[in-house]
Amino acid sequence: MSALAADASAGISEIIVTARRLAPAASEQVLATTVIDRAELMQAGGGRLDDALRNVPGFTLFRRQSSRASHPTTQGVTLRGLGPSGAGRTLVLLDGVPQNDPFGGWIDWSRLPPATLDSVSLTRGGGAGPWGNAALAGTIRLASSIPTGLGATADGSVDSFGTVSGTGSVYAPLGKGRLLATVAGHDGPGPYLIRADQRGPIDIRTEDRGGLAQAMIVMPLDDETEITVRGGYSLDNYVNGIAIAKSRVRNTDGSVGLVHQGAADQIGWEMHAYLRDGNQPAMFSSVNATRTTATPSLEQFAVPETAVGGNGILRVPVTPEFAVDVGVDVRQARGSTQEKFTFVAPAFTRVRDAGGEQVVAGGFAEANWTPRADVTITGAARVDHWRQDEGHRREVVIADGSVARDDRYAVRQGTVSNFRLGGRVDVSSAWSLRATGYTGFRIPTLNELYRPFRVGNDITEANPTLRPERLYGIEAGARWAVTTEIALDVTVFAARLRDAVGNVTVRSAPGLDPVLNVVVPAGGVLRQRRNIDRVHSEGIETELTWRARDNISLTARYLYTAPTISRSASQPALEGLDLAQVARHQATFSVSWQPWNGATWRAEGLLASGQFDDDQNTRRLSGYATVDLYLEQAVSERVAVYARGDNLFDRTIEAGRSADGLVTVGTPRAATVGFRVKL
Repeated sequence: MSALAADASAGISEIIVTARRLAPAASEQVLATTVIDRAELMQAGGGRLDDALRNVPGFTLFRRQSSRASHPTTQGVTLRGLGPSGAGRTLVLLDGVPQNDPFGGWIDWSRLPPATLDSVSLTRGGGAGPWGNAALAGTIRLASSIPTGLGATADGSVDSFGTVSGTGSVYAPLGKGRLLATVAGHDGPGPYLIRADQRGPIDIRTEDRGGLAQAMIVMPLDDETEITVRGGYSLDNYVNGIAIAKSRVRNTDGSVGLVHQGAADQIGWEMHAYLRDGNQPAMFSSVNATRTTATPSLEQFAVPETAVGGNGILRVPVTPEFAVDVGVDVRQARGSTQEKFTFVAPAFTRVRDAGGEQVVAGGFAEANWTPRADVTITGAARVDHWRQDEGHRREVVIADGSVARDDRYAVRQGTVSNFRLGGRVDVSSAWSLRATGYTGFRIPTLNELYRPFRVGNDITEANPTLRPERLYGIEAGARWAVTTEIALDVTVFAARLRDAVGNVTVRSAPGLDPVLNVVVPAGGVLRQRRNIDRVHSEGIETELTWRARDNISLTARYLYTAPTISRSASQPALEGLDLAQVARHQATFSVSWQPWNGATWRAEGLLASGQFDDDQNTRRLSGYATVDLYLEQAVSERVAVYARGDNLFDRTIEAGRSADGLVTVGTPRAATVGFRVKL
């Protein structure tokens, strides 16, 4: 499956080959999907995939920070504001293989360099059908690219903080197949995390140093069947704005994929098997009021985790108008946190081991009927069984080895059914209408069930009794495309989220909490992950694309959403409040211009209204607007240079606010210069 493409981001003509995959099902036309092409991925501000995806309103990590300047545990992704905690509620797939962390559900964005991708598809809505657990708010599908022939590419840059980054790939024929090998790395300081007027002597710039090596072999077995074998290793070291607050994320992964795709009237199938092993030790700290002293508060000296799983889809074209997809998927995740805590100078006094095992297995069937060329009807159902086993939390006094706590949690399991029904009608050559109703679910991660954590003086306790989250949603959309140069998409949606897992405040006064047996320090709060009974969310999203001329294109996107807590039996004071970390208004725009051959100029803007940092809606984060600029010029057929300015007007992006008023911030103004080479 290949296509001739000109890489607009480098002004260099090349043939891009994407790995073979099943053709999109007819249901794709019914779902709210945005596709970001390779050129936009390469031009977006920040240089990381999560920075590029922020051009789609509603795409958010837990906080308003790039993955280059945020702790790995806050990098869970969600869509449409359905994310009251850092785990994320969106399934991320790379060529059909899940990328969500097996322990915490977040994404290690450093493992997904944009230079290795052909496109990204973001689908909003529930996970019935081929997407199950973790696809509560939607699914993000990443498609790899492999240039044909024999050659190499390189991309290097340095930014105004002093961080040097680079990605290099070599590709070559391998018999009848193709080989792609990639290495990438980054090293250097980043921004401060604390607002300038609140910094103290202990505050330093973030630092991020890491790299990856990965290889992929794509080999045809016959004219209709292809096998893809992939393996990779990544390591990332991060300093979280304080010298002692360090983390280290290591991942090793491998996968095998088989795809059989013949003519449209023939049976097709696709299957994947994968394995992932990782570890992510980290040190957390507490800071005094004047920010002159930092002391260790928690040392996660080991966080081992593994995931093994597989999935498969069989597509049967019963008639030219009617096709059925059936499939299965299974994933086993194991993980634990091994950590020292309760620091009494000069050492920690206790050690903890908490974690468990989780298995989710499901099957689905999806029917797609196209009775006429202008009508599509789709329906899907899936059933998943989940099981949590080996849950434990053991705490030992280091001095004498006595056991302070030894909890062994009973096996928990259940079965979840989900459905989706939708349709699309092309009313005319310019207008089309669609509507769908769906349900979705998410099983709490091992991190939410078993791992407590501390950020500064704010403590969050785990909860092994958490129930699965359930989503019930409906949406309707219209598309107007009077010509091929201009299109407008509008979607209205309503969702009901039951048993949402949130970080719920249970104590704000210092002292011992007798229920959770945790001491709250002065200036801190105690939270626990708890199920919130009901969350209501309604909204509207729009997307306008306009190719004004052959060399000028514009895109504008807007999202309004207002997820509020409608019922909370255990915490009635939460009822009527907004979900934390969700801005009601989000908008982006981009203008791309090729003023002459080999040149690309691109301006981007992002606007977000105010939002709350906490469940009590007492810590408000201000809204902000930023503008980025990207300039590129090809200096030959093989070499291009570029410059990028992010947050040009240096707007303050408030990312977090603690109980004592300390404000963490997003990326300030930054400049980057770089080059691209194709040999």
